[in-house]
Amino acid sequence: MFHPALNMIAQMCTFEMDGVRDGTYIALKNVHRCFLCVIIHQGADATVHTLTLKQATGGAGTATGTGEKAFAVAVPYYAAETLWASSTTLTAGATSAVGVLTCSADQSVDKLYVIDIVPERDMDVANSFDCVGIDFSDLGAANSGGAFAILIPDRYSPLPNVLA
Repeated sequence: MFHPALNMIAQMCTFEMDGVRDGTYIALKNVHRCFLCVIIHQGADATVHTLTLKQATGGAGTATGTGEKAFAVAVPYYAAETLWASSTTLTAGATSAVGVLTCSADQSVDKLYVIDIVPERDMDVANSFDCVGIDFSDLGAANSGGAFAILIPDRYSPLPNVLA
């Protein structure tokens, strides 16, 4: 039987067409590592998309975090910008610019980005910043995209609750 407390996948940014999107914040309390998975279907335009990571002290479950601020460090990521639907290989990208990832402008492809966040390494947890969110730049009318997170709990901690 499925129990919501055992859900290790949290949807952060709805899968939609067009428009600028502010993703939903999720809490990373009791989370050792978080993999933010971003999928973009690039249509027949050459739009360059920007993904911006944000951190906050609260506001999980909402699009506006309490004390919201940008990441202060470059975060590692993995990407498959042209063949992820037909390949099993993700390529390690150079670390993102401080909390910002700029996607390629390749047309008519599906793109997958996996952003590797370790809260103690990448976030200001000393000042209670334990919620993470992601914003998309305007995807344009020919594109769609969204994001979800895979949460890895600490080895001996309670299970994470993304809305805590």
